[in-house]
Amino acid sequence: MITRIISYGGNTFAPDYSVGHVLGTEPRLPDANVQTLQRIGAWPVIASLQRQQHSMALMIRIEGDDYDALRSQLFRWFDPDDEEPQMLIAENHAGIPMYVQAVCDDLRVYGAQERDQAFVVRLVVHGDVRWRGETEVEDTWAITGTGQTQIITNEGEDDAYPVFEIMPTVGKTGSYDWRRYVLVTWRAINAGGNYPTQIAGFDTATHVGAGEMLASGDDLRVFVDGVEVARYLINMNTASTDIWFSADWQRAPQLELTADIAATGTIASIDLDDASEMNLMTTRGFVRIDDEVFSYTGRDLTNARLTGIQREAWNTDEAAHSAGATVHWMQHEVLLLYGDDTASAPSYPARHQPVFELDDSDNEEWQYTTFDTTIPVRRPGSWLWEGSIKPTGQGGLYTQTQRTFGIPWNVMGMWMDEQHWQFYGWRLNHPCGVVNAAWADGQRRAVDAGAQDWIGRLHYKVREEHARLQALIDTPSANGDWESWSEAAALSPWEPADYILIVLWPVLADIEVGTVTVSLNAAEVPEFEIGDHLGNYALAATITNNTTGEALIVNFQMATNETLEIDTDERPATYELDGSSQFQAIELDSVRRYWLRLQPGDNELQFDDPGTNAVTFDTIFEERYY
Repeated sequence: MITRIISYGGNTFAPDYSVGHVLGTEPRLPDANVQTLQRIGAWPVIASLQRQQHSMALMIRIEGDDYDALRSQLFRWFDPDDEEPQMLIAENHAGIPMYVQAVCDDLRVYGAQERDQAFVVRLVVHGDVRWRGETEVEDTWAITGTGQTQIITNEGEDDAYPVFEIMPTVGKTGSYDWRRYVLVTWRAINAGGNYPTQIAGFDTATHVGAGEMLASGDDLRVFVDGVEVARYLINMNTASTDIWFSADWQRAPQLELTADIAATGTIASIDLDDASEMNLMTTRGFVRIDDEVFSYTGRDLTNARLTGIQREAWNTDEAAHSAGATVHWMQHEVLLLYGDDTASAPSYPARHQPVFELDDSDNEEWQYTTFDTTIPVRRPGSWLWEGSIKPTGQGGLYTQTQRTFGIPWNVMGMWMDEQHWQFYGWRLNHPCGVVNAAWADGQRRAVDAGAQDWIGRLHYKVREEHARLQALIDTPSANGDWESWSEAAALSPWEPADYILIVLWPVLADIEVGTVTVSLNAAEVPEFEIGDHLGNYALAATITNNTTGEALIVNFQMATNETLEIDTDERPATYELDGSSQFQAIELDSVRRYWLRLQPGDNELQFDDPGTNAVTFDTIFEERYY
């Protein structure tokens, strides 16, 4: 227990003040408020436990001679307007320095006002109510292979929650040895869910020739925010390989830099022009200005400023940036990994592959010859249907040529045999905007030729109220015969559209289309830049405390001689190279409140990661006391 109070906020009490706890407020464990759930015919059960505010009161007496100066100093130390928690440092009976964090809630004179010599300070504890050792305990463990163990001794009275710092110093055996950052910039003013993006022109032939990549491309993988995603390769083992993957994107903030950034040196903040647009961004993340990527850890929406800045993120280089430059929010960290000569071909569910023809498409043009393969789960780039898919009734939609049905959907077909006010059609929504649609391999058949013109493609311009007509499909010359049709280009003027639509209404007829080439708004489609060829370390470790049986699982792609810091107390995971949050890299083997704890006494830690050759593993923690 506490025997002597030493300082508060870095200010030492002795010899000018004597300090002790007010009787009845000595350090103790605070009360908890137990919430119970009432049951009919049975005793209540505990539903939750709410922790209460924990406070303590200190009696402080002025012992020095200069009462006025010491009194004023005391009021400065314990200012209730100061919202920043301060360290209250004390010693226990064993002489161990310990601390809690607290803020001053109240300061008042004790006893006769005219003497003004004794004061009572009430402190409210911030966070952990256990006292913590002021000096951190550190252990460095040189790991040379998987399955090794290390004893960590916690001499405190309660569980401790360590910080682990993991730094591989030699590459793994049988793993992805190489990486490239791909800077993918989402520029659209709309969000894009499960959006397909092409990384074009990657020279895989050079890497294959150097023995850095398999000729099959089986080891070439795409990781988005530390998680492997489905990828599809076109023209593997050539100087121009295309890689397709899909990701979710939020609306791109429209931001500009308002203050110059010097070509070199650290910076404290990045000033932007629009706080409302900043509100679209995460509270910590990355931005790109020109060719440099910056990490940030805070947003100051009052002053339109990003804070906690670290330069040269994602292996980019420092450069000068002028006010007025566009600032892009980099929503995802995208990595190409390769160099595992033991890799086998990856297998992905069919629903992950974009619907359009990957080998005939790029980021500015999607060509369709099929339109989906399944109804319950939409594939990336799928068309939506307007109406219903059915073989009988007044009308409907069909998916294979000349009013037949099946999977895959080789055509977008519509039919109507009875006059009614239902329309049938197919629609493609696009977050970046469509600037043209060319329709080919179409067929049409009239049930009642000449009844009225056919209503064909329509497009809806961004921020306008009504759909606009692109073109009409001419009425067939005779009833009952299938005739071909096509429409090669849009009528002018054509502006970026939120969606395009082919529709049949209200004539008695059949119409289908087998190929559609969609041209996209080049100003808003994703941009990409492939970074340099770098070494990679595929950390896939399980850290187990064999004493408690609890384990922490870590999967993270990183560089050798760099550090991943895992704080099991506050629960962030931070890649120190760029200050980025890597929370997604952490997984627990069971549901629990804290990631991994050290019991009082000896704890045996075990590190499992097949292929490990050399990892420096630091364990840092504060002992906790009652």
